[in-house]
Amino acid sequence: MESGCFEKKIVQAQLGRELRNEFRVVKRCTWGYPQCIQSDLITDGKPFPTLFWLTCPFLYKEVSRLEEKGWVKLLEEELEHSESMSREYIEAHKTTQALKKSLLADRKLENWQIEALLDRGIGGIRNLMNIKCLHLQLANFLGGIDNPIGKRVWEMLKSRECPGSAVICSSLEVTDEKGSSE
Repeated sequence: MESGCFEKKIVQAQLGRELRNEFRVVKRCTWGYPQCIQSDLITDGKPFPTLFWLTCPFLYKEVSRLEEKGWVKLLEEELEHSESMSREYIEAHKTTQALKKSLLADRKLENWQIEALLDRGIGGIRNLMNIKCLHLQLANFLGGIDNPIGKRVWEMLKSRECPGSAVICSSLEVTDEKGSSE
């Protein structure tokens, strides 16, 4: 799982921080910029439980608006009262865990590392009926997991990418490892 140098710089600019772990882009916008990445599960020997990351600044803002309106709590309440939705959500956790297990199959890891990654759900969630955040759920869905919460978030978004006249990522300042602009 190796990301290209320029791609890594774009994702770092999107996230606003240095990214030490390897990743691959799993979803792009119409303009070709990453919207979601699949991250390596081990960074500097430490477990990194979040497999999929939402990197798109536009989507991040849109999803934050849903969170501000209380959608985490509303969807958790819906999970509590909908047997089919809770069953599908638990299955999304299990599918994510199975994917993590397959990605780790050829790695020599210590038991504590494996447990830290596989004994939890999406994004390291301990209680599988918690949502944690909508960004995480959407990233899980965009990463290819049949996640009912992520799917609902995707469907609630009025816009799913920047308009062509205002592509956020085209104006991001991309820097090299030393902080120099390119």
